[in-house]
Amino acid sequence: MADNDTSGVQGDENPWITLIRKSQKARGMEKWFEACRKIRDVYRYDDSQTVKVRKYQIFWANIEVMKAATYAKPPKADVTRRFTDKDDTARQAGMMVERCIDFTFDSENYDGKFKLVRDDFLLYARGQARAVYEPVMETVDMGGGEGDDLDTADAEGVQAAGEEIERDAEEEAGSHEGDTSEDNDTPASQEVLKFERVKIVFVHLKDFAHDDARTWDEVTWVAFAAYLTKKEVEKRFVDENGEPMTDEAGVKISERLAYNNKSTDDAGKDDNLEKKAKIWEVWDRSENRVLWVAEGFAHALEEDEPYLKLTGFYPCPRPAYGTLTSDSLVPRPDYTYYQDQAEEIQQLTARIAALQDSLKVVGFYAGGPDGAGFPELERAATAGVENRMIAVRNWAQFAANGSVPPVIFWPVEMVSQVLEGCVKLRAALIEDVYQITGISDIVRGATDPDETKGAQVLKSQHGSARMRTRQEELGRFCRDFTRIVGEIICNHFQPETIMAMANMPLPTDQEVLMQLQQQEAQARQQAAMQQAAQHQAQVAAAIRQAQAPQPGAMASGGSRATPAPAPGAPAMGAIP
Repeated sequence: MADNDTSGVQGDENPWITLIRKSQKARGMEKWFEACRKIRDVYRYDDSQTVKVRKYQIFWANIEVMKAATYAKPPKADVTRRFTDKDDTARQAGMMVERCIDFTFDSENYDGKFKLVRDDFLLYARGQARAVYEPVMETVDMGGGEGDDLDTADAEGVQAAGEEIERDAEEEAGSHEGDTSEDNDTPASQEVLKFERVKIVFVHLKDFAHDDARTWDEVTWVAFAAYLTKKEVEKRFVDENGEPMTDEAGVKISERLAYNNKSTDDAGKDDNLEKKAKIWEVWDRSENRVLWVAEGFAHALEEDEPYLKLTGFYPCPRPAYGTLTSDSLVPRPDYTYYQDQAEEIQQLTARIAALQDSLKVVGFYAGGPDGAGFPELERAATAGVENRMIAVRNWAQFAANGSVPPVIFWPVEMVSQVLEGCVKLRAALIEDVYQITGISDIVRGATDPDETKGAQVLKSQHGSARMRTRQEELGRFCRDFTRIVGEIICNHFQPETIMAMANMPLPTDQEVLMQLQQQEAQARQQAAMQQAAQHQAQVAAAIRQAQAPQPGAMASGGSRATPAPAPGAPAMGAIP
């Protein structure tokens, strides 16, 4: 694993930038990025308009089939208690969180971002996304100037979402008491919390980095790249006075950043796009901190404790991985396992196209005297010549010996045989690809009418088993991301926001107390009933023991002797 100790790094380069660069080149990551670039070119088929070579797009077809087979519909939240105890408060709380998650999924287009993760997972064997908590602020007039119809109580109710903002408003109101200057006519405004949201951000391949680890549990830091314009940098990084942050020399950091007109290293340049700076957001679990770093700065632009309290620390789940081994987190795309067969299919497709061009009627005939030929023969073989009479100038020579001049035709039968063999070989290679990828005829929606029902059932079972692994991995990613969204809502959202999103009122303290009292009364009643049942069982056992015959001497004839009555007791059968 990579060492996070960056104390020995010299120069103006930020140590975290050095670690990020090393992580993207460690143990095969650079080769993986290059493989992903080639796979993207094959999938997109960008040279289809420039290279006039016929190709068989089996890779694109396989990906399109697996898209629908691995991710069919957006996920739904299911918040349930681990143990099904009779706790109505916990049931209502789970219902509220579930509604909030479903509302967030619908309003923030989680389905579209999950599909992007699915595409990267199928193409490159790794898909990633992250959660971002974003409060929505609103400027509220707090001064009560003329024409202001905003009620102060309503404003304070909105401010209840942030106690610190409310205290600042009260201090500001107190500082203006007794002030008779003209400034009192100007209403004071304050930013208050209006709403809260949890956005999902799709993370591109080169915009995600982590330390060199064998398994995800060993990862100690992750980094996400963000691309900000100059105005966004000045708004995001400010000092304690709210002014744009500057360096030691007093120069704004927005002036020192390197801006480019492309978001990723692989994207094409466009001068019409606004230039952006690349800034890395690093989540360091070992030191419990979050840093923002950029190239050209020796120190972090900002460093603080994590602004999200999450069980897994990171604002993202484990990426959706394809093929992995236990000693590396560098994935292997599925295309690499049948790349040889795909290239052979492309070669055969090009050969079949060339042979198809050779499937035409071509004849050879002897020229006449002094090189004079018979243009009538060429005219007869021309396309579009049907039901016509063709005049022959030199009829005597043309009809010599009572027939037309001998013609030798191009051996089209041989070309047809070679073409048929190429088609059969390509079909065999395509079947090999389906065996490697696990895409059966049933999954592709094709079937052979000559096959038996048992053969089709076997294909269906085989395809379902191979697809289940991919489905479970994407399901695991969506489940982990749903848990992160639920944690952010429970830990950081205000009660008013949760009630608005869930369309359910939170129970008051009195209602909660009444529920607790009812539960305690039910518990006492159940305990009393259990004690009564135990007491009755003990009494019944004592009666049965008392009525059981006691061991004694055997009477004559093998019968047990009847015990003599106790002194003073009535005889058996006697009426007392």
